[in-house]
Amino acid sequence: MASVTIRDLPERTVLALKKRASRNHRSLNGEILSLFAYVVSFDEGFDFPLQPPALSEGERQKETILGLSGMWKDSRPIHATIADITRERTAGRGVPL
Repeated sequence: MASVTIRDLPERTVLALKKRASRNHRSLNGEILSLFAYVVSFDEGFDFPLQPPALSEGERQKETILGLSGMWKDSRPIHATIADITRERTAGRGVPL
């Protein structure tokens, strides 16, 4: 895979990219690669539908959780529900949403 060096990038741009990368739970390099792929796919007129850069795992989970908000029906008090969820979790186990 090729490497590219970008010179004379304004500090303000670097800070904005770092902020965006953090918000998307990506490395700076990962964020730049995602943005490049998005722009190039648009410029090249690829046949597939233009998609924005993929959501990071954290953002995807956040959207899933927000989509479920208010849908949970439970007659127990909230502290009992939280206690059940906490008790059932296993440390270190990934929970796909």
